[in-house]
Amino acid sequence: MWHRVTLRSALRSDMTETPTHALVAATYNIHYSIGTDRRFAPPRIADVILSLNADVVALQEVGWHYRGQAGIDQFELLGHLTGLQVHAGLTRNHPDAHFGNAILTGLPVRRTQTLDLSVPLHPPRCALIAELGAAGGAFRVVNVHLGLNPWERRAQVKKLVGALDAAESLPTLLLGDFNEWRRTPTYLDPIGQRFPECSMPESFHARRPMFRYDRIYASPQFSLGHEQVIHAASARRASDHLPVVATVRRG
Repeated sequence: MWHRVTLRSALRSDMTETPTHALVAATYNIHYSIGTDRRFAPPRIADVILSLNADVVALQEVGWHYRGQAGIDQFELLGHLTGLQVHAGLTRNHPDAHFGNAILTGLPVRRTQTLDLSVPLHPPRCALIAELGAAGGAFRVVNVHLGLNPWERRAQVKKLVGALDAAESLPTLLLGDFNEWRRTPTYLDPIGQRFPECSMPESFHARRPMFRYDRIYASPQFSLGHEQVIHAASARRASDHLPVVATVRRG
């Protein structure tokens, strides 16, 4: 039986106390809860999530491509282990597979939607979009896991930007695994124009991070501070990606 984990001291020990109306946001590719030691251990992932002390966490690679491998619902389990609300954006949802992105938060969630970013002949992808309430006012969180092929990512960025341009105007955080090691390839220009601040430290591979796959983008209403990638031993074991964390302030 899985037991709910207790909160350890924050891994981000060098961060100062966040001011009023500041939020802590994180993005984390959990690699199906399989660690660098090849162990399937969701409680380790939950422990890392809790230690971030984040108000909102965007997860990628939650669940199984083939559900029978574990026989459990990782979305439900992570909610139980962390005590946070879990909102799923599934790219596979049938008897043999239950897989996708998730947003975990303790903040009020007003609505969610899933935007299909799939490209023909490539694995299915999506953006999970949630509108959250906070002391400083409502804001939007978008969690993405872009494809492996640059042409695929170009098409996904175009569709995502079009959907956000057509949506209600709200301060927005765009988080996720962009599968891009370059800082600013041209196909990401539409993202950079709409989200002028970005945290993209080297977070992959967990054993020797060299690539800037995991990113937090902020719309002009936000500023990012205390940005870092978490190098704690527990995080290096829990997944092949390391969590990226930033403090988010309005204005």
